[in-house]
Amino acid sequence: MTTAWARFVAPSATGLPTWRTIVAFPILVTVVLGVMIVLGYGGTSSGVHAMNLGFGHDPRLIAGIPRAIRSDEWLVQQGWVVSQHVRGNPVVNGNFPGGTDMTVLNELPNWDWSSLFRPHLWGYLLFGLDIGAAWFWWIPAIAVLSGAYLVVLMLVPRRPFTAAVLAVSVLFMPFVQWWYTPSTLWSVAWPLIAMAGTVWIMKDVRRWTRWLWAGLIGYTAITTAMGLYVPYILPGVLAFLAFAIGMLLRRWRGDGVRFRTMLTQIVPLLVTGAAAMVVLGVWVVTRWSTIMAIQSTVYPGQRSIPTGYLWTQDPHLTGIGGFPWNQLLKSTSMPTLVGGNSSEGSGILLLAAFLTPGLVWLLVMAWRRNRRPDLLVLTMLVFLAICAAYLLVPGWDAIARLLQLDRVPPERFRIVFLVLLPVIAALVIEKVDALRTRWTWAPGVLSALLTAASFVPLVVTFRELDPIVLKLTPRWPIIAAVIVIAVFLFFVRSLAPIAALGILSTVLVTGWGVNPVYRGVFDLSSTSAGRAVERIDRAEPGTWISVGSAEARATIVESGVESLTGVQGYPSKKMWDEIDPTGKYEYEWNRLGHVGWSLGSGPVTVTNPQADVIDVTVDPCSPFAQAHIDYILADVKIAPTSCLTPVASTIEGKTRMTVYRVGAS
Repeated sequence: MTTAWARFVAPSATGLPTWRTIVAFPILVTVVLGVMIVLGYGGTSSGVHAMNLGFGHDPRLIAGIPRAIRSDEWLVQQGWVVSQHVRGNPVVNGNFPGGTDMTVLNELPNWDWSSLFRPHLWGYLLFGLDIGAAWFWWIPAIAVLSGAYLVVLMLVPRRPFTAAVLAVSVLFMPFVQWWYTPSTLWSVAWPLIAMAGTVWIMKDVRRWTRWLWAGLIGYTAITTAMGLYVPYILPGVLAFLAFAIGMLLRRWRGDGVRFRTMLTQIVPLLVTGAAAMVVLGVWVVTRWSTIMAIQSTVYPGQRSIPTGYLWTQDPHLTGIGGFPWNQLLKSTSMPTLVGGNSSEGSGILLLAAFLTPGLVWLLVMAWRRNRRPDLLVLTMLVFLAICAAYLLVPGWDAIARLLQLDRVPPERFRIVFLVLLPVIAALVIEKVDALRTRWTWAPGVLSALLTAASFVPLVVTFRELDPIVLKLTPRWPIIAAVIVIAVFLFFVRSLAPIAALGILSTVLVTGWGVNPVYRGVFDLSSTSAGRAVERIDRAEPGTWISVGSAEARATIVESGVESLTGVQGYPSKKMWDEIDPTGKYEYEWNRLGHVGWSLGSGPVTVTNPQADVIDVTVDPCSPFAQAHIDYILADVKIAPTSCLTPVASTIEGKTRMTVYRVGAS
């Protein structure tokens, strides 16, 4: 068995892994998750609707708990998805008067050419809601698992098992699970795929394989960029650029490859990169008005974060360093020192930082031995130092702005440590494997001791300022101990697989079970209230609003009728010109946010209970309501008035929803 395994993992003459090891894990992942897709099993939390409406047992819930805190997924994204499905997946959705471009925000299915570059949307377009939801969930996961596996394998081709374990660790990291969306996953997957492809392109002499990898990198770059969430995309792009520069330097100065030869080798990468820029340029130009509308909003608008801001946001570093305590996020969403809620508190195991002291030691050892530093390792260490400086060292804002770092809030910037986790781990394994001695006690002990020391002030802070964290995470000492031991084992030549399994065990304890296993989506348009809305609007089309809970608002959106209710990524000029013709409340409505309605008296008013909530109060007897609102769906009691006539009433679980016609009797 040992001989067979050695033969299986033996690299090619170029030092690259063979195709059998390259495709083994991605094929396994695709088969397993493909079965989940066929069954329609994904991880949406849209079952929260069933819970809030009081339906009792939800037959679509296979395992786990729908997470109300993930409202961006189950309320915003899934609400628009169902609306798109009902309307036939148009490019412009007419939910709001004036329409909303479906090709820019929220990763929504539509029949625009740009969907060719969004493979996670194909399931909705080809197979409908239930299969589409599972497809949407698992396709980006396949990309993350494959990218993390491949980047490790390219650096240490004899370690496919370790690469696979580290890849699963990346996917189940709490940060990924709590922020699970295509924009999150592709922002992790692309830099890893690009790093792996860059190694191959710089080493393989066959032209067709270089073009194949370059094409994959270019295509997935477009996919990632169309997600448009810069705070996630930028850290990974910078990590890839650092890696690519380091790889070029390693090949040139370390391996003695002529600079001209290297330029010839990377031509496919440069060509496909330019082609990707052209595609993205066309995409941006053809929806420029939408992008400008998003950029000009008050919230989120344009933000510039000063260097060292982490000390202001997370003064005790309990958020960025709180991974061993992330298990509590599954039992409470209340604010703690780990974070303001479960999603904001979700962390990343800072393995890249923990391994850095020992990696520096190994770099120095190599320098003393042959006076030739590994420039890839050195470049990645410099990049790590820049990342740490952006988070912790104030006063160099101008330089950070040149690198566009100021576009990334610290709580989002931590995604860079997720991208770097398999890369730094692979570089450590590579260096340890190259040593003649089996044991590398000194660098391993150094990294392990510093890792253990980093947990001490966090424990003291929790004990003094927020003891509930320690109470809700009784297993944190075991998790911390396993991390420390795993960090040490990465520096033991034959024990990297054990170290990786240790890391995976801590990740599964903290990240497993965050999202449920759910069949399809909970479709509010197919409820009795949703059908009533569609039936009434089909008989006599009009403009709707909702009054009451998020479920009433989502029912209107998912029913596909024209309304003044929903979640706007950017304001519709036509809609707000009708509501606020003088522009008195522009600051309040010119933002990304949930547009909800309340009934009152007097003129229309607009307020912001939260930064992303737009609450409009209207008198149903006012000239505005009489002219622009035809129906109201309410799941709360409404005071009788001559301007409202009940026309339908339904029971959803334990919730009564009533449709009123607006108009003076």
